[in-house]
Amino acid sequence: MKTASFIRSFISGKANKGHLYRKSLLFVVFVACIPTAVIGISSYFVGSKNIEHEVNRTHQLQLKKEIQRIDESFSQLELSLTQWSQSPAFGSKLRNLDTVQQYADIQDLYKSILTLKASNPLIDKVTLYVEGPSLIITDEMTERLTEAKEKNDFASLLQTKASVFWTLPSMDLQLKQNGSSLVLVHTLSGQGIKPFGALLLYVNPRKLESLIKNASSEEKGTSFIVSGDYRSITPSPSDNRASQELQTTLSGQLASRNNNESTFIYDFQGEAYSISTGVSNRLGYPWIYVSATPMSNLTAPVVLISRLMIGISLIVLLLALLLSWFASNKLYKPIQRIVRLIQSDNVTTAADRDSGDEIELIEKKWQYVTRESQVLHERLDRALPALKEGFMLQLVQGHLQGLSENEVLDQMNQYGWDVEGKVFRMMLIQLHGLSNLDGRFVDGDEQLVTFAAGNIIEEIVGQRVDAAGFSVINFRDLTVGLLVFFPDTVSGESMKRDLYHLSNEMLQSLKQLLKVSVTISLSKAARSLVHISHTLNESRQALRYRSIEAEHAIIDTEELLPEGQGIVYPFDLENEILQTLRLGMLTETDGNIQMFLIELQKQAVKEGSVKQGMQQLLGSMLHVMLQTGFNPENIFPGVNLYEQFAKLREPKEMHQWFKDKVVTPYVTELVQVQDFYIKQLITKVADTIHREYMNDLSLEYFADLYGTSTVKLSSGFKQIMSVNFIDYLTKIRIGHIKELLVTTDMKINDIALACGYQPTYFNRIFKKHEGVTASEYRDTHKNAANASS
Repeated sequence: MKTASFIRSFISGKANKGHLYRKSLLFVVFVACIPTAVIGISSYFVGSKNIEHEVNRTHQLQLKKEIQRIDESFSQLELSLTQWSQSPAFGSKLRNLDTVQQYADIQDLYKSILTLKASNPLIDKVTLYVEGPSLIITDEMTERLTEAKEKNDFASLLQTKASVFWTLPSMDLQLKQNGSSLVLVHTLSGQGIKPFGALLLYVNPRKLESLIKNASSEEKGTSFIVSGDYRSITPSPSDNRASQELQTTLSGQLASRNNNESTFIYDFQGEAYSISTGVSNRLGYPWIYVSATPMSNLTAPVVLISRLMIGISLIVLLLALLLSWFASNKLYKPIQRIVRLIQSDNVTTAADRDSGDEIELIEKKWQYVTRESQVLHERLDRALPALKEGFMLQLVQGHLQGLSENEVLDQMNQYGWDVEGKVFRMMLIQLHGLSNLDGRFVDGDEQLVTFAAGNIIEEIVGQRVDAAGFSVINFRDLTVGLLVFFPDTVSGESMKRDLYHLSNEMLQSLKQLLKVSVTISLSKAARSLVHISHTLNESRQALRYRSIEAEHAIIDTEELLPEGQGIVYPFDLENEILQTLRLGMLTETDGNIQMFLIELQKQAVKEGSVKQGMQQLLGSMLHVMLQTGFNPENIFPGVNLYEQFAKLREPKEMHQWFKDKVVTPYVTELVQVQDFYIKQLITKVADTIHREYMNDLSLEYFADLYGTSTVKLSSGFKQIMSVNFIDYLTKIRIGHIKELLVTTDMKINDIALACGYQPTYFNRIFKKHEGVTASEYRDTHKNAANASS
């Protein structure tokens, strides 16, 4: 009835899907029928004997792969145990272990045992045996052996010649297995010859059973491992009596055949089984792997196809139709999801929602999104000048000293400035004489006049220089900055000549249009972006040399003072000192202060000039402390820093005094405040992860949210939480996923999406952390719950 209803709805075009779906379904049905017909005819000529031969061969190959996989798991256990046995925690100091006096050592042993236990999912329990006090230590407790049988069995482990070996169920040793049939033992001797103890790894029987079970490809089949004398190593499945009997029978059959690597057919209780065996050496002893798969399940379909080809062909064609419908649905789902998103949009009209052509609807939506994108780009273009002006203000004022040359270069390229291979010259234009304009301007018009001057200067420079080769900076205090980029191939004389021509033109235009006096300061050339702020400082210093009587003036900082002299105070080093001080970088600040003092000594030979420069630096550093929110009176209570400094005479004393009395106390206070802030920040981030683990969370998201850097946030998270950000987020998500797997019937892909993972990535990350796939985890826990109920 459902099929007939679907066909009627499909023919009538009312299957709740558009034209694209019906066309794709017809195409898939046509394509699916061709291989179905070819497969049906080919299957008729395939004989069951050939299938049986191929099954045996495939079974043997599969077993070899499974043996290799299982061997790798056991080898990992052996390697891990050997590595841990060399750990200092299990050294010769355990010979005289005192559980009362050596409490700290016992705690370290607990941690080491717990870490070893968690290193491999096959490990059920880890036990440390110490012969002297007859102790066994696990990750949970320390116990003294009292029973004679257990004492003798544990002591016998130390009598073996091999230092690493497996104990098998046939050995009948009481080693507190608690259900474990396999125990891996590594004797401990430290640097001595005679062993004093042993490390024991107990293999989890359920994990071992799950590991061995994969060697059999059929549910009715079985797989197991026996020793060289054909005694069982792996436990028999407790819930399948038939498999237990089959294992017992096959063990006897293998002993009689005396061929441990072969493939043969064996009849058991009226069922034919394909038996494959293989041998692997474990620490010098042979382990025989056996896999049994029922043949009837493999050959019956071939026999049935050969007898009822006509009927099966009809069924296969019907199946092809259903599979085509299913495949078409799968192929159509992405388009259907897009269409639903479009139809649920508030901007989509009712006519568009009723449209039967999905591609046309998507095309209309794409055109709408493109128009919206253009509008956003236009808004961004309008906001870009303000962003560029703000960035340039920060650059020339020295607020970007923490960035490297390449970082500043990348940002300037993004804003559209061409600064590759350029030399930078700063022109500082200062306006005067507003009070002499007879009421044309009043108090408060300084910003308006500065804005008008900036526009005039930009128009003049724009006629001479490409837009990517200059930047006008409005300081809003009757001062306008002009940063010009010259190719590094241009000579200094040519640059100076062009700047003088440009300065004269600006003087004339500003005088004519604004009726103000103008002073222009030309800086020295800067070949590094991070040094542009120094050129601004030089230009500001040069403005002090303006003649008050002169109406207009052009001042060149290179010609300001006589040859051999210059501005003694090293402003660039001061900026670097203040920047590293703001960041709490003790070593870098101390090094910069030393360089600052050396530079002062080079330029100012007299002691008074050096002390005056250092006092100026002290004042700037105290000002920075106030800017960062610290009161110097609280950092240096009852201390007059200027009075202390006045008593110093030698440069070494000055340098040491700055380090011990100024920089170190401030950085110590700053670090304490930052540590408290980081703890609060990490607590907020952890709380947000617990609440919003299902969302797209990242270090960049939290750095933007709380106004910090990803590097500081990452290091702080590692320091406070003792685990990195990604591992913590993964742990929280995996915990919720495990709860949903056990307590709900949601699809695994839906659970992954609900917890913030894409399904393809989720499967890999879950198996990495839990050792099993999500479906295996769900089946294991649900089977356990059913068994307990």
